Amino acid sequence: MTLRQKKILFSIIELHVKSAKPVSSSSVYDLRFNISPATIRNEMKELEEAGYLIQLHTSGGRIPTDKAYRYYVNMLLENDSGLSLKIKDKKKIQQALGNVPLDPKKINRAVAKILSDLSGDLVITGISVKFFGKERNHQETAPEQEEDFFKKGLVGLFENPEFREFEKAFQLTMFFEEFEQMFKFIEKEFLNTLGSPDGLPIQIMIGKESPFRQIQRETFICAKYGLPGDCVGSLTLVGPTRMDYEKNISLIKYITEELNKLY
Repeated sequence: MTLRQKKILFSIIELHVKSAKPVSSSSVYDLRFNISPATIRNEMKELEEAGYLIQLHTSGGRIPTDKAYRYYVNMLLENDSGLSLKIKDKKKIQQALGNVPLDPKKINRAVAKILSDLSGDLVITGISVKFFGKERNHQETAPEQEEDFFKKGLVGLFENPEFREFEKAFQLTMFFEEFEQMFKFIEKEFLNTLGSPDGLPIQIMIGKESPFRQIQRETFICAKYGLPGDCVGSLTLVGPTRMDYEKNISLIKYITEELNKLY
C-alpha cells in the first residue's frame, strides 16, 4: 500500500466511524489532499480491489472492510505515539478509580461503568484469583457465579445504527444472555496470554475474526489488570467494527496502566 493510499484509507475509516455511512470520493476530496477527484476515485477503486473497501451500491460510496480495520489497528498498536487520550477523560478515570474501596468486585464494577460511559460500548469485566503463581477463574470457587461478572452498556450498544435491525439486535441479545460461555472462550484464547513475556498488553478480535457466528459484525478488545488480594481483573469491550479504535484502545491502555500502578 502506498503512503497516499494509506492516508486515504485512514481518512475513509475515520469518516465512516463518525457518520456510519458509506464514504464518497467527494467527501475524501473535501479533506484537501491536493489531488484531483479522479485520482481519489482511482485510489479508492484500487483499495477496493485489494479488499480494504467495499461498495454496497454501485452508485454509493464505500465502507471499510474487516481487513481495513485490522490494518488500521495494527498501525495504531505499532505506533503508540498515535494513541492519545483527552485530559478530561483521564481525570474522569482517575476520579472513578480513586473513589473505590479496595475490593476487587467494586473496582471491577467501577471499571465496567467508566469504560462503558466513555466509550459508549458494552464492557464486561471478570475476576481471576491466583493460586501458587497460576490463575484460576474465580467463578469456580464462588457460590454465585454472576457476582464475578459485570456488564455495562448493552443499551448503548443497541443505539448504534448497525444494531437497529431487530434480527441483528435479537442475535446479539441472545448471545450475551450466555456471555459466561463467551468469557470462558476469551479467557482461554486471549486473556491467558495477556501480560506474559510473549503476550500482548491487549488483544483485539475484529468482525469475522470472531469464532462466534452470532457476533461477526462486532469487535472485541480484551485486556488484563491488577486487583488487590492476589486477584487479576479482565475486561472485554464489545462494539461495532465501526468503533473509534484510537479512543477505545487509548482508554483501555490508560485504565489498565493506572490499575497496574495501584495493584
